[in-house]
Amino acid sequence: MTVLPVRPVLLALDAGVRETGWAVFKDGEVIESGVTGLSTRRKLEPEVRVSHLVESLDELAGQWKPQVMALCQPSGINWPVPALDLLISSLATWSSERGLPQFSYTAQEVRAAIAGHPNASRDQLGYAIMLLLGLIGQGRTTHEWEAIAVGHYHLTRGAPSVKKQTAA
Repeated sequence: MTVLPVRPVLLALDAGVRETGWAVFKDGEVIESGVTGLSTRRKLEPEVRVSHLVESLDELAGQWKPQVMALCQPSGINWPVPALDLLISSLATWSSERGLPQFSYTAQEVRAAIAGHPNASRDQLGYAIMLLLGLIGQGRTTHEWEAIAVGHYHLTRGAPSVKKQTAA
Protein backbone atom coordinates (compact mmCIF):
# COMPACT_ATOMS: atom_id res chain seq x y z
CA MET A 1 0.00 0.00 0.00
CA THR A 2 1.37 3.38 -1.03
CA VAL A 3 0.66 6.56 0.90
CA LEU A 4 0.22 9.54 -1.41
CA PRO A 5 -0.06 13.13 -0.19
CA VAL A 6 -3.39 14.71 -1.05
CA ARG A 7 -3.65 18.45 -1.15
CA PRO A 8 -6.73 19.69 0.63
CA VAL A 9 -9.15 21.99 -1.18
CA LEU A 10 -7.81 25.49 -0.57
CA LEU A 11 -9.80 28.71 -0.45
CA ALA A 12 -7.44 31.64 -1.06
CA LEU A 13 -8.53 35.20 -0.37
CA ASP A 14 -7.27 38.65 -1.23
CA ALA A 15 -9.28 40.18 1.59
CA GLY A 16 -10.66 43.68 1.29
CA VAL A 17 -13.56 45.49 2.89
CA ARG A 18 -14.96 46.76 -0.45
CA GLU A 19 -13.99 43.79 -2.64
CA THR A 20 -12.47 40.44 -1.89
CA GLY A 21 -10.88 38.26 -4.52
CA TRP A 22 -11.11 34.52 -4.04
CA ALA A 23 -9.65 31.44 -5.68
CA VAL A 24 -10.29 27.76 -5.11
CA PHE A 25 -7.45 25.28 -5.56
CA LYS A 26 -8.00 21.54 -5.86
CA ASP A 27 -5.10 19.13 -6.22
CA GLY A 28 -2.80 22.14 -6.41
CA GLU A 29 -4.57 23.71 -9.42
CA VAL A 30 -6.79 26.79 -9.66
CA ILE A 31 -10.27 25.52 -10.49
CA GLU A 32 -12.32 28.68 -9.97
CA SER A 33 -11.89 32.30 -8.98
CA GLY A 34 -14.01 35.39 -8.56
CA VAL A 35 -14.66 38.57 -6.65
CA THR A 36 -17.25 39.35 -4.03
CA GLY A 37 -18.39 42.72 -2.80
CA LEU A 38 -21.40 44.97 -2.77
CA SER A 39 -21.61 47.05 -5.94
CA THR A 40 -23.09 50.34 -4.91
CA ARG A 41 -22.27 53.99 -5.27
CA ARG A 42 -23.57 54.87 -1.83
CA LYS A 43 -21.43 54.62 1.26
CA LEU A 44 -22.03 51.49 3.27
CA GLU A 45 -20.84 50.77 6.76
CA PRO A 46 -17.99 48.25 7.04
CA GLU A 47 -20.24 45.94 9.08
CA VAL A 48 -22.64 45.67 6.12
CA ARG A 49 -19.82 44.95 3.66
CA VAL A 50 -18.15 42.37 5.93
CA SER A 51 -21.50 40.68 6.59
CA HIS A 52 -22.02 40.36 2.82
CA LEU A 53 -18.53 38.88 2.46
CA VAL A 54 -19.23 36.27 5.15
CA GLU A 55 -22.48 35.31 3.38
CA SER A 56 -20.57 34.97 0.11
CA LEU A 57 -17.97 32.78 1.81
CA ASP A 58 -20.76 30.58 3.17
CA GLU A 59 -21.94 30.02 -0.42
CA LEU A 60 -18.39 29.27 -1.61
CA ALA A 61 -17.82 26.84 1.27
CA GLY A 62 -21.09 25.08 0.47
CA GLN A 63 -20.09 24.68 -3.16
CA TRP A 64 -16.38 23.83 -2.90
CA LYS A 65 -16.00 22.34 0.64
CA PRO A 66 -12.59 23.92 1.36
CA GLN A 67 -10.40 22.31 4.01
CA VAL A 68 -7.84 25.13 4.34
CA MET A 69 -7.91 28.91 3.94
CA ALA A 70 -5.01 31.16 2.88
CA LEU A 71 -5.43 34.88 3.38
CA CYS A 72 -3.46 37.81 2.01
CA GLN A 73 -3.61 40.75 4.39
CA PRO A 74 -2.69 44.33 3.59
CA SER A 75 0.67 45.33 4.99
CA GLY A 76 2.53 48.55 5.56
CA ILE A 77 -0.37 50.36 7.24
CA ASN A 78 1.02 51.88 10.42
CA TRP A 79 -2.16 53.25 11.95
CA PRO A 80 -5.35 51.63 13.23
CA VAL A 81 -7.95 50.82 10.58
CA PRO A 82 -11.14 49.67 12.33
CA ALA A 83 -12.74 48.34 9.11
CA LEU A 84 -9.71 46.11 8.38
CA ASP A 85 -9.62 44.93 11.98
CA LEU A 86 -13.30 43.96 11.67
CA LEU A 87 -12.59 42.17 8.38
CA ILE A 88 -9.66 40.17 9.75
CA SER A 89 -11.44 39.20 12.97
CA SER A 90 -14.59 38.21 11.03
CA LEU A 91 -12.56 36.00 8.69
CA ALA A 92 -10.80 34.38 11.65
CA THR A 93 -14.17 33.67 13.29
CA TRP A 94 -15.62 32.34 10.03
CA SER A 95 -12.74 29.93 9.42
CA SER A 96 -12.67 28.83 13.07
CA GLU A 97 -16.40 28.06 13.10
CA ARG A 98 -15.88 25.76 10.10
CA GLY A 99 -12.75 24.10 11.44
CA LEU A 100 -10.69 25.53 8.57
CA PRO A 101 -7.05 26.16 9.40
CA GLN A 102 -6.28 29.73 8.34
CA PHE A 103 -2.86 30.74 7.08
CA SER A 104 -2.25 34.50 6.81
CA TYR A 105 0.42 36.17 4.72
CA THR A 106 1.28 39.80 4.19
CA ALA A 107 0.87 41.32 0.75
CA GLN A 108 4.59 42.16 0.75
CA GLU A 109 5.52 38.55 1.55
CA VAL A 110 3.40 37.23 -1.35
CA ARG A 111 4.61 39.90 -3.79
CA ALA A 112 8.26 39.24 -2.94
CA ALA A 113 7.84 35.50 -3.52
CA ILE A 114 5.80 35.73 -6.73
CA ALA A 115 6.97 38.95 -8.43
CA GLY A 116 10.49 39.17 -7.01
CA HIS A 117 10.14 42.26 -4.84
CA PRO A 118 7.89 43.25 -1.92
CA ASN A 119 6.67 46.50 -3.47
CA ALA A 120 5.60 45.04 -6.81
CA SER A 121 2.50 46.72 -8.20
CA ARG A 122 -0.77 44.84 -8.56
CA ASP A 123 -0.19 44.66 -12.31
CA GLN A 124 3.32 43.26 -11.84
CA LEU A 125 2.00 40.63 -9.42
CA GLY A 126 -0.81 39.69 -11.81
CA TYR A 127 1.57 39.31 -14.73
CA ALA A 128 4.08 37.32 -12.65
CA ILE A 129 1.45 34.82 -11.48
CA MET A 130 0.10 34.51 -15.05
CA LEU A 131 3.60 33.64 -16.26
CA LEU A 132 4.32 31.32 -13.36
CA LEU A 133 1.15 29.28 -13.80
CA GLY A 134 0.93 29.48 -17.60
CA LEU A 135 -2.26 31.52 -17.50
CA ILE A 136 -1.31 34.30 -19.95
CA GLY A 137 -4.33 35.68 -21.73
CA GLN A 138 -6.90 34.71 -19.11
CA GLY A 139 -9.21 37.54 -18.12
CA ARG A 140 -9.44 37.93 -14.37
CA THR A 141 -9.63 40.90 -12.05
CA THR A 142 -6.69 42.19 -10.05
CA HIS A 143 -8.27 40.82 -6.86
CA GLU A 144 -8.58 37.37 -8.46
CA TRP A 145 -4.90 37.39 -9.50
CA GLU A 146 -3.92 38.39 -5.97
CA ALA A 147 -6.02 35.56 -4.50
CA ILE A 148 -4.43 33.12 -6.96
CA ALA A 149 -0.99 34.42 -5.98
CA VAL A 150 -1.59 33.88 -2.24
CA GLY A 151 -3.01 30.41 -2.92
CA HIS A 152 -0.01 29.45 -5.03
CA TYR A 153 2.35 30.92 -2.45
CA HIS A 154 0.69 28.89 0.30
CA LEU A 155 0.83 25.67 -1.70
CA THR A 156 4.49 26.09 -2.64
CA ARG A 157 5.62 26.79 0.92
CA GLY A 158 5.34 23.12 1.79
CA ALA A 159 1.91 23.48 3.37
CA PRO A 160 0.60 20.44 5.25
CA SER A 161 -1.11 17.76 3.17
CA VAL A 162 -3.61 15.08 4.02
CA LYS A 163 -2.38 11.50 3.66
CA LYS A 164 -4.46 9.22 1.48
CA GLN A 165 -3.79 5.50 1.33
CA THR A 166 -4.07 3.69 -1.95
CA ALA A 167 -3.75 0.02 -2.75
CA ALA A 168 -0.43 -0.86 -4.33
